[in-house]
Parts: sequence; structure tokens; C-alpha cells
Amino acid sequence: MKSPNFENCQVAISYDDGKILEFSKEFSNWLGLPRKQIINQGFRQLMIQLSPQWEKFLVTNCQKKTFNIFLPIESDALGVSLSLVPYKKNGLSVASISPALAPHDSLKNAFLGDIMNNPKAIANTLIRLQKAENRLNDYVRNFPGIFFTQRVDLTFSYLSNGIRNFFPTEYGNFSRNGNLYLEKIVEKDREYFLNELKNNSMSRMTFSLKYRIKLFPTNQLIHILDVRTPTITSGGKLLGYDGVLIDITRQSIAEHRLSNSVWRESLTTLTNGLVHDFSNLMAGIYSISELYHGMMEKDDPMSNGMGQIKKSSMQAQQLVRRIIDLHKEKPTCRVVHDLRMLLKDQMDLLEIIIPRSSKLSTSFPNEPLPALIEETGFRQVILNLAINSRDAIERNGKISISMRKVEKGETIMPGYQSKQTTADCIGAEITITDNGTGIDEKLSKKVFDPFFTTKEDSGGSGFGLYNSKIFMDDHNGQIGFKSEIGKGTSFFLFIPLVDNFESLQRKRKRARKATREFVKSRKTNFK
Repeated sequence: MKSPNFENCQVAISYDDGKILEFSKEFSNWLGLPRKQIINQGFRQLMIQLSPQWEKFLVTNCQKKTFNIFLPIESDALGVSLSLVPYKKNGLSVASISPALAPHDSLKNAFLGDIMNNPKAIANTLIRLQKAENRLNDYVRNFPGIFFTQRVDLTFSYLSNGIRNFFPTEYGNFSRNGNLYLEKIVEKDREYFLNELKNNSMSRMTFSLKYRIKLFPTNQLIHILDVRTPTITSGGKLLGYDGVLIDITRQSIAEHRLSNSVWRESLTTLTNGLVHDFSNLMAGIYSISELYHGMMEKDDPMSNGMGQIKKSSMQAQQLVRRIIDLHKEKPTCRVVHDLRMLLKDQMDLLEIIIPRSSKLSTSFPNEPLPALIEETGFRQVILNLAINSRDAIERNGKISISMRKVEKGETIMPGYQSKQTTADCIGAEITITDNGTGIDEKLSKKVFDPFFTTKEDSGGSGFGLYNSKIFMDDHNGQIGFKSEIGKGTSFFLFIPLVDNFESLQRKRKRARKATREFVKSRKTNFK
């Protein structure tokens, strides 16, 4: 019986009597028989006629069993792989036949000369090896991770192509400098990384660790799941590691949001009780100061001091309640707010955040700027931008916050080229400017990405601007910036406005009047 020169063929067999119902052309060519001599023949009997030694492998009614066996041809090393799957409900079974080498246990005892003396067997073996290699390369190339082999000194002897996505110019040096990859790991995570290697390297078991790497020059943080297996000799000597690096940044974002939600819930539960106690104490201070302040003469030297105590105690109560609002588990409902009032109301908190040595200036219009907005989220955006400016300026730095009304078609966000520069509706533009260090132009595309931060030693979470962008997108607004190294940065917020405030008030009055007249008419009709 000759070795087959096809990769695979199929045969349909009757489940009840084992006769051949249909087959592929490759099966007929392999047998060298015409179709009429194959159809309705017993599959088991036909296979045994091809090679009598196969009778011990093919049991009676084999078409009713699921199996995968090796049938030798010419030698114990070469043959065919026969897989059979019965489908009783459909009344048939399907057999698949393909050329194969013997299983590993049999092949290691076979004579290599049996393979070498058969040119077709050599050709088929090489072709199958090439196909297997191509498939493996496809798997490695498309796998969402980086396969690696690392030596004890932390240099890499192998890195799959995925490493180029993170380090397009430096990946070649990882094979020569063991400290180079270690330097890419965030400083706070390096000790953990080295300790995990030390604790697990001699266990012979696969282990995993999570850490962050920092990409330069973008300073973007990538969260890595590192799964590795130590390679240890029989004598107990560590040779290195085989493993895979997987980017789990998106998973970390989801975990961060979940943990942040739990943290807010716990903080709200804790502070809800404390705020009442604190407010009660401040209410007492306010009441006493108001009483004594009212009893004092205007020229009393203690009058100004008592008035300041009265004012400060009231501001303290308001400030604590605003801090609680920033940690609400769920955002409040969207209602129409005058953006000027919200921003002015936020100034007392910003004055606390910004150092006394720095100068904070504001410029607000006189007309109302009504917007349908979620108040707490808006306060958080302003707070995030103000904190970024505070961290960018040096001692005696300057921060300015301005607001203006923008008509449809008017230019907005001057200097920001990544978005449209004209307003598509009436809105308000808020600008927060500082004279700090500025942002490198190379990093401009990464500014609003999660985990991105320019703060040294990972001092920032990388979520402030990301969350601000989500808020602005959710309110059909825009956020942008312009920056120059050494001269400072300006962040822009464009928020759509509702109809002018007076018109809105008139509509509400008409609606209330119509409701009262409707109720009155119903009562009259009822009488």
C-alpha cells in the first residue's frame, strides 16, 4: 500500500451497516479505484483489504465508535491518521484520513532509514513542518502579547515582534543590557518585580506578576501581566525564564473604576456622619459670632475680627459640603446652572489648593451663561485642571481662569489644532492658563489617554484629563489645550448653552401659569 500524497480526505459511512455512502476525490485517487467499486462497500472491509495488518486496529462496527488511530504503511514510522466521528441521529459517520508520522512513543523506536528511503515521506514531512512553522508564526504574530526568553542577568535571548509596539527603537538593546528593561519598569514597582523573581525562581512552577512600565517620550503608563516559567537544570541551576508579557491596561482601567466606586461609597458613608457633626459645631460658632457681632459697635476694635469669624464659619460649612459632593457615588441630575455662578462658587476651594505664593486671577462676563449640566462632574473637571496647573507652576507662578460667551460659528480654542476651531452652537468657553513648564509637542496626542501623566515618579494617576474628556464628550462639549515648553499651558472647555436665561425663565412662568389655569378650570367644571 502506497503512502497518500494528499493532506486530508473524508469518507461518509452508514452508521447502521458501515457501508460507504460518499467520499472525496482524494480517497478514490489514493485507492486507485473507480467510484462504482467504492460506493456501498464496507468501509472496514475495504481498509483491511488495503492492508491486512489494519484488522487489529479496526474493530467490528468501528463506524459506531469515536476514535483517532495511527495505521502504519510500509514501516512503523510512516502511515495514515484515521479519525472517525459517528452521528447517530443523522444515520452516518464521518472518517477523516491524512498522512502522518507514527506517534512519539512509536516513532522514537522506528528506524530513521525507513523515512529517509521514502522520498514522498520526506517531502510530506518537510511540507507539514513548514505549514506547522507558518501556523506558529501566525499565532505568535497575532497573539495579543509578547513571547520572551530571558536570561538570569535579565537580558533577552528572544522577544516576539510585539515588543516593537512599546519600544520601537530600543528593543534591540534588551538582548545586551539587562538593566535596560528594568529601568522601564516604574520605580515604585521595581522592588516588587525583583522580589517576585527571587521568591519564585527556584520553584519550577509558572508564576505571574503585575507591574507598570513607562513609555518614553510619551510617559504613558502601561500595565503588564508577566507570566513566566523558570528554566532550571537537573542540578538545580537557574538558566532563565520563558514567558509572555500581556498588556492589561484596559483591565486595570475597569478595576480602577470599580475600586474607585467602592471607595466613594465607603467615603460617603463615613463623611455623611462627620459632616453633620462638623456642621453643627460650625453652626454654633456662626450663631455665637453673629450674636456678638450684632451687639458690637461699628468702631469696636473687635468688630472686624468677629465679622471674619462669622464669615469664615459659614464658608467652612459650605466648603465641607462641596467636598462631600465631589465624592458622591452617583452623579447628580442635570439641571440648568449659570456657569458663572458655579465657577465663582468654586473659587474658595481653588484658593486653598493653589499655593499662597502663586497668583490666581479671574475674568467672568456680566451676563448669565445658562447650561444644562451635571454640577458635581463640572466641579471635578475644574478641580482637575486647576490641580494640573498648580503642579506645573513654580513658586510665584500665575494661574488665570477666564470665561466668555461664544456665538455659533465663532472661533474657539485658539492654538489647539486637533479639533475643529469654530463653535457649532452658542456656548461658553472656559480657559485655564498657567505659566508653568508646558507640555512637549510630542506628547500632545497622549494627553487625554488613561494612565498618561507627565508628573515625575508617577505622582499622578493619569485619570484627571481622561475623566475630564469623558465628561465633556458626555455633555456634547469640547476640551483642548495649547502649550509651549517653558512658557505655560492653556486648557479650553467649550460647553453648549441653553436658550438665554431670561427666555428660559419666561417659559417656566408661562408653564406654571398654564398649569394653574388648567387646575382652576377643572375645579370650576367639577363644581
